[in-house]
Amino acid sequence: MFVDAQEMHRKYPATFEVPPDDSLSLLSSGDRVKVSHNGERFWVAVKGIFGNIIAGTVDNFLTCDHPFGQGDVITFEKRHIHSVYKGE
Repeated sequence: MFVDAQEMHRKYPATFEVPPDDSLSLLSSGDRVKVSHNGERFWVAVKGIFGNIIAGTVDNFLTCDHPFGQGDVITFEKRHIHSVYKGE
């Protein structure tokens, strides 16, 4: 299960930062976002945005046990996003 970054920020605002809402609303294909699954944070290249649902490709090698790996397409919600790196 993906970690709800927004919930973590509400619980621990001094130590757990998340992107501002306007940053999440401006996401576009080609951006990269960081999510967390099974205790591991990793980057995902955004391929599509469908309301609050994001589809993207895992963009780095994973070290923990996951049902997916580098290059796989995954889906998650905007609330799961820890960081945003805007595409150039």
